Amino acid sequence: PLHLFYFMQGSRNIPQYHEPFAIFLKMTALIAIIIIYPRPTHDFKDKKINEIKPADIIRWQNILIKSGLSSTYLKTIHNQLSAIFNHAVNLYELKANPAKKTGKIGSKTPDSEMQFWTKGEYLLFREAIADKAISYYAFEVLYWTGCRLGELLALTVEDFDFENKTMRINKSYQKFKGKEYITTPKTPKSVRTISLPDFLAVELESYISMLFGFEKTDRIFMISRGYLHSELNRGVKISGVKRIRIHDLRHSHISLLIDLGFSAVAIGERVGHESVEITYHYAHLFPTVQSDMAKKLNCEMECNDKER
Repeated sequence: PLHLFYFMQGSRNIPQYHEPFAIFLKMTALIAIIIIYPRPTHDFKDKKINEIKPADIIRWQNILIKSGLSSTYLKTIHNQLSAIFNHAVNLYELKANPAKKTGKIGSKTPDSEMQFWTKGEYLLFREAIADKAISYYAFEVLYWTGCRLGELLALTVEDFDFENKTMRINKSYQKFKGKEYITTPKTPKSVRTISLPDFLAVELESYISMLFGFEKTDRIFMISRGYLHSELNRGVKISGVKRIRIHDLRHSHISLLIDLGFSAVAIGERVGHESVEITYHYAHLFPTVQSDMAKKLNCEMECNDKER
């Protein structure tokens, strides 16, 4: 019988403990399991997976809820646990998934309001970190394209077509315990080609021309997530703008596109989201949509009356 602990513990030997499950998971999800689960496995590690009951799951959920984790993080943890049980049901003849019987914890809606920079705030920040070229160009890509951090770090020379002013997103970069991984992007929708504004195409072509000895398949941003977090903190301190997360630069790009009047469908195609996700997560940034709809419908009726 399988032990859930073998799937969940923070092992230093990924293949030994995670290979059966890893076949069905991207590296990002596998890393999440390894990092997240050492804390809540105390009730599970000595039990066979078919001995874990819904009451055990409820006890585990209560521990997590009291730990002060965010609602979105709680939801992620529970979903990953449920996925492990589903894997055992499908391939190892576990009779049922006990995590399904207990109900979910957490929420898809963030606890706090979404943070983003206005264009003015970003330009102040950009000026503060412009003394380091690699930082400047990395944040330019993040803000003006809305790509994810892993997508940024996976970019290679051959992903750019400066004649057509495009940037291709077809992979993501992760680093775990000193080993680098290149995976597919977050979702199938994430594979996309982004049109670059003229100024950004010029900037990036200039930057890449300075990378002597780089092959077409070499990553153009040979930096770590930690470096960019440090540079974010430095730029915030110098510029005085509010502190946001690196992922919030993606929100900043989307909010800018909304301000410019683009539809949820068009924005979703650019950032690799389904349009329904854009509508759901950013509805509060579309303040005039409903009133604009009403005005246009009113116009349609008035035009119809005039025609009569």
